[in-house]
Amino acid sequence: MKEELVKEGIQKEEKVGYLKSKVNLMQGTLYLTPDRLVLDAHKTGVSGLGLLGSLLKKQVEKKSFGFNLEFKDIQKITQGKHGVTKNVLEVTSKQNETYRIIVKNYEEWENELNQKL
Repeated sequence: MKEELVKEGIQKEEKVGYLKSKVNLMQGTLYLTPDRLVLDAHKTGVSGLGLLGSLLKKQVEKKSFGFNLEFKDIQKITQGKHGVTKNVLEVTSKQNETYRIIVKNYEEWENELNQKL
């Protein structure tokens, strides 16, 4: 996936936490390109001993979660919070799906995205 984004031109990239639900936090990478916002997130934390554990970990982490939204498909950007964390970027699509991402600096992402929308 990243190779495709590099060809398109990555303008901003950050390791983030994806709040898939109130109790499910996944690690991932958020990408900003000239045309879209992409989140590539994976389940982590699965471990085990030996070859079987290693194979299980690879299988679980291979499945990608997140989204791939063109700017025309984004309805709004808002700031949310999760516990005491206020740097939660909430992206709502025109299909009314909201994605919650913990970023380092909400204002930076909001400014970048509002210039594109």
